[in-house]
Amino acid sequence: MDTKGVLLDFYGTLARATRWAGPDEVLSDHGYTLNHDARAIYFSDGIDGVEHDEHSKSRDDYVAWQRERALAMLAAADVHPGEYEAILEKLRHGTANRAMEAYDEVPGVLTALRDRGLRIFICSNWDWDLREAVEESGLTDLVDGMVSSAWVGVRKPHPRIYAETLAEASLEPGECLFAGDTWGADVEGPLAVGLRPVYLRRDDHWPDHTRAAEDPIRSDVPVAKDLHGVLDQI
Repeated sequence: MDTKGVLLDFYGTLARATRWAGPDEVLSDHGYTLNHDARAIYFSDGIDGVEHDEHSKSRDDYVAWQRERALAMLAAADVHPGEYEAILEKLRHGTANRAMEAYDEVPGVLTALRDRGLRIFICSNWDWDLREAVEESGLTDLVDGMVSSAWVGVRKPHPRIYAETLAEASLEPGECLFAGDTWGADVEGPLAVGLRPVYLRRDDHWPDHTRAAEDPIRSDVPVAKDLHGVLDQI
């Protein structure tokens, strides 16, 4: 079947934060260290693949859930409860003042994909404000649509988020590539629903904890050092 569309992860695939005061920096300022369990809570690793429809009824519901998870992260990091609100405010300020930028090659690659007549949709485990993050990265006009886990109530690699994105794009799994930087969410999940994945591994990328470093990458999964690798698979 001919390729008619490309589904893409957002953060770490299309864009990254060049300035973002996150929990490591904020907790360090208060004399704490973000341990493994606390990190998994904050960065949602522990809820990948989980349905959370009750928290996705509205932006207010989702933000309240984010606050609950942030409080759980602080507890897991053994932060004194008297410091919770000050740290939460610093985290909110850090997010509000972050700088999001597209990777250098991304605008040109997205333009080339559209020139080939392909539909381009983002499928991301982001928060409620995915549209704003994509806009901040300068990519809104280069994609045809986007789906956030926050809106559909389920996170990759749950099959429902891919189905929702395919429905938005009016595409079938066999007609699409899926490119992303996280093995579980962007390779194993897409494979399970019939999408053809491209695994993105940038030289300066953070570790992908969803794939054991000693495990060989499947021979049928192309690996790309940047988004240009997607063009090679069309």
